[in-house]
Amino acid sequence: MKLYCSVAFVFLLNLVAVGHKFPQDNITGTRRGTSICQVKDSPCHDETAVYHAVKAEGNTYRFQMNKMVNGKEVEMGETVFTYNKNKETLDGVTTSAKGKGLWHFIVKANTMHGTLTVENNTLYRVIDLHKD
Repeated sequence: MKLYCSVAFVFLLNLVAVGHKFPQDNITGTRRGTSICQVKDSPCHDETAVYHAVKAEGNTYRFQMNKMVNGKEVEMGETVFTYNKNKETLDGVTTSAKGKGLWHFIVKANTMHGTLTVENNTLYRVIDLHKD
C-alpha cells in the first residue's frame, strides 16, 4: 500500500512540475453582480447579489444566494442547481409563499447571466454575475 501511495504521489508531483493543467470548475466559488427587478410594481427591489457555489453530487451545485444590505451580506436562501455541461446552463427551482421560481443561468467562463421566472411565466429578475 505504501508503494502504491508513493507512486501516485510522485505521479501527481510530475504532472504539476510539467505544468499539467487540471480541469477547472467554472461554477464553484463566489460570484457578485446585479439582480435587477423586471416587475416594477412589486415587492421586488434591485439588488447587489453575492452567490457562493459549492459542488454537490453528480452534476449539481448548492448556491447560497445572498444580497448586500448596508455593506453586509444578508442570506436569502440556498438553492440546488443542475448543470448541463453541453449547454453550459444551470437550472434550479425554489418555492416560497409567493409560489414557484424557476432560475436559469448561462455559464460562460467567469460570468453567469440568468433569469428568475415566477408563476404565469413572468420574468421577475435578470441576474448578471462575475466570479471573484
